[in-house]
Amino acid sequence: MKREITRTKRLPAFLIDIDEFGVLWDRLSTLFDSSERIYCNIEIKLLLETLEFDNFEELKQYAHLKGRITKFSFRMSQNERRVSVRTSSITNSLADVTVYAETEAWCAGAIEIVYSFIKSHQLWYNWFFSAPIGWILYLFTFIPSMIMIVLPKNVSLNKSVVIAWISITVTLAILYFFRGKLLSSAVIQISEEEGFFKKNAAELSLLMALIAIVLNIIGLFVPK
Repeated sequence: MKREITRTKRLPAFLIDIDEFGVLWDRLSTLFDSSERIYCNIEIKLLLETLEFDNFEELKQYAHLKGRITKFSFRMSQNERRVSVRTSSITNSLADVTVYAETEAWCAGAIEIVYSFIKSHQLWYNWFFSAPIGWILYLFTFIPSMIMIVLPKNVSLNKSVVIAWISITVTLAILYFFRGKLLSSAVIQISEEEGFFKKNAAELSLLMALIAIVLNIIGLFVPK
């Protein structure tokens, strides 16, 4: 009889450098029998090409990678036991870890190694990926109908209120539908990027969008 258990867990948004990735790689290696071969694969997707490496050392020795890697996956396997981590997909903005093994204990141990390590390198804007932006956007689309029901028929909406509502709705829609593009949920820092604004462009964009929403909400309640 063959038994296979599969477990998957979503990971927080994180940033690790190349040496920290090596630490995670070594910790995962200890899960497998050192006397047998461990099959490994690291895949990195760049704008115009895809790179594949057989192990961490091969990746570290590759001199042509610079800056940050945000689209990648890596796998380790030995016999029936497998661990894989992949970054965001079309249906999921966050990275996840998936393990396969014959026992629940091995699956739990592998997931704990990955999750606890990634958790310790969690990005400050991780909350953004779990925030109920979709529900807030959904509620905002009903605000005009609700106002029209409450207001007397001879009272019209102030133009500034309408503009503020449109601005908030559009900003929320952009944040919801493009959050995976605006902010990276998984980053391996290969080398330091020069310039504060280049390095933090995505985070600054999020802060500006949040400030715009707050100012527009204040504008809804402050008399003109």
